[in-house]
Amino acid sequence: MRAPAGHGLPSVSVVIPARDDAAALRTCLTLLARQHVPPLEVVVVDNGSRDDTAAVARAHGATVMHEPRVGIPPAAATGYDAARGEVIARLDAETEQISSDRAAIALKDAQARLDRVN
Repeated sequence: MRAPAGHGLPSVSVVIPARDDAAALRTCLTLLARQHVPPLEVVVVDNGSRDDTAAVARAHGATVMHEPRVGIPPAAATGYDAARGEVIARLDAETEQISSDRAAIALKDAQARLDRVN
């Protein structure tokens, strides 16, 4: 899941903390793959899962990090530390409402904000 070269928008890392969320994560990653502007990377933070959450993430091309401290804050922090994009978007594994142009709209907004800062 790499952002296309020359798209003119900031690169995005999507961070998804997950614990025992294999089924929901599969749906989320499938919808995320349908974005018109794909993210630079997807980082799934396995937060002590006992199911196949990590395997599902890898099967969808995500980078998998492990965080043994249970909870969204430490798992999200681990993902943020691993992220390489200019913009970080955090999703829940249960996210099922991802329209195919949602990322493009958010990126255009982020680019406009970055342009105002620069």
